[in-house]
Amino acid sequence: MDDTATLAALRGATTAMAGTVAGLDAAAPVPTCPGWDVTSLVDHLGRVHLWAEAAVRTGASPDPYPRRDRDRALGDWYADSAALLVQTLAGRDPDEAAWSFSAVPHHGTVRFWRRRQLHETTVHHVDALVAAGALDLSGRVEAVAGLSATEAADGVDEVLEVFVPRVLVRRADEPPEVVVPAPHPVALACSDVDASWTLRLVDGVPVVRPGVGGDAVALVRGPATHLYLSLWHRADAGVLEVEGDGAAASRLLGASLVP
Repeated sequence: MDDTATLAALRGATTAMAGTVAGLDAAAPVPTCPGWDVTSLVDHLGRVHLWAEAAVRTGASPDPYPRRDRDRALGDWYADSAALLVQTLAGRDPDEAAWSFSAVPHHGTVRFWRRRQLHETTVHHVDALVAAGALDLSGRVEAVAGLSATEAADGVDEVLEVFVPRVLVRRADEPPEVVVPAPHPVALACSDVDASWTLRLVDGVPVVRPGVGGDAVALVRGPATHLYLSLWHRADAGVLEVEGDGAAASRLLGASLVP
């Protein structure tokens, strides 16, 4: 996705989230985030928006971490926090430097945050839709309203590009092949858009190649949206199609690659 499309998708995702939140009971449980209610979910996402906005605006890691204004209605506070984020991201060149948490050095840009906040918002909007009873994730998820297959495929790509290296740094005291169980190549492919990847650990370093590698021991295939939500442990990875080594595929899909 190009930068303009990513920004437009982020604006749409935050608007959709604000609309969903406005109709929810703040005390309703969020089944996809055990232990959270809607207030916890919205508080988290709004503060992440403010954190990212400060990282872009100041070029530094925000300290202290942003807090919610508890004197304001939850939905209004979220909508304003999201609007501020989008306004700041829209007003900066995508190539402009910005502080980033990524383990990949070249991710320290505004472009990184446009993409990261798109997927942060998208995944948590899915959580909100589930809490509202408006989305069933129990079977094969072909699509989610407002999320294109191209955007979902970009979300898969982001997990592989951003979070796989990050989790290896965060869990550096564990064997890499335990953290990212891909000692042999495992391929992921979208069935509804032309996007596929092959992941392998090489000397403890993740290597991602575009396409389905001929050396892949397993191929996991499904709709881009389902593949994306499976990596975020929202959708059931067990309904994805697997060719080859099913155990290798299951180990990778079951790993905690994302926060």
